[in-house]
Amino acid sequence: MGTVALSGLGRGGGGATSSTQGGNLSAPDAGQLYAGNFGRLPSPVFNNGAKSSTTTQPNTVQGASGYFGPVQLTWTGKFDLPISTAPVFRYREPSINDADQFASALGAVLRTRPDGFLGSYQASDYTLKVRGTVQSPPSSPAYFIFSSLSMPPVEAAGATPQDLADIFLAQHSLQPQWTYTVVVDSSSDPVKVRYQRQFQAPGYGAAYLVDINGERYGLEVDLSANRPVLASGLLPMSSEEANYKVVSSGDAISAALALSAPAQSAPATPLPTVQLNQAELVYVLVPAGNHSFYEPAFMFSGMLQVNGQTYVKRILVPAIDPSQRTP
Repeated sequence: MGTVALSGLGRGGGGATSSTQGGNLSAPDAGQLYAGNFGRLPSPVFNNGAKSSTTTQPNTVQGASGYFGPVQLTWTGKFDLPISTAPVFRYREPSINDADQFASALGAVLRTRPDGFLGSYQASDYTLKVRGTVQSPPSSPAYFIFSSLSMPPVEAAGATPQDLADIFLAQHSLQPQWTYTVVVDSSSDPVKVRYQRQFQAPGYGAAYLVDINGERYGLEVDLSANRPVLASGLLPMSSEEANYKVVSSGDAISAALALSAPAQSAPATPLPTVQLNQAELVYVLVPAGNHSFYEPAFMFSGMLQVNGQTYVKRILVPAIDPSQRTP
């Protein structure tokens, strides 16, 4: 079997966010740029060239494998952007105390504090590790549940892999607190049930959270038969929200095409040409110390064939107006 995509809504809808939109977020005077409450934002870093060695998800989650070599880019699609502003989400970096409280709520007890983690905890049938934000490559605060041999199977007659994952998450109070779609990858053992997080952009709709390679992520439950063997996901956190001006679709297209590889004179092997024909609003993590951000970006994509194999090329460009972010 291959990959099945389903849509869903996490318990609690859009998640725990507190709006910081105030009077200074009203429409600007003519000629003025829209400034959000968080001040100038850090600019995101993308991986439009070489593939990151630590992707959040395997690069085949969304169909064809990602292509990370140099290419010539053209635009053949249609991109009508119905919004001029989009929300930015800011969260406070989780502390050791936050991790301990999260683990305690799951019934896990602190064992050690290994390097790179806020804590490692033990429950009766699994080990839990909690991690804060990783600066490079950018990775969101997350938890990891490694089941022990005593982890019982999920008993549910006629249940699909998503049903089993849903039951496991409910049993441990780990249901996503945000909107999502579900992708089930049953091509190997264990079966992977992935809950791909979405942010809501008023006037646009749902926008996926992606890593620096353009791969969607959020939460994953791995099942061997009907037994959970691994669960990993975004650490539940509250966030603040503020609106920022975004660039026009035309400027976004120009920024994407500017990433085309330089033309070569009589190359031995011509660079492949990619016709970008899809564009969507997405969200990306931008680490920034004590407070980090989920910022909007535009992702362009197109298919290409290299040596008889089909690939997808994804190009990410910042959505926030350059005047509203640091270089």
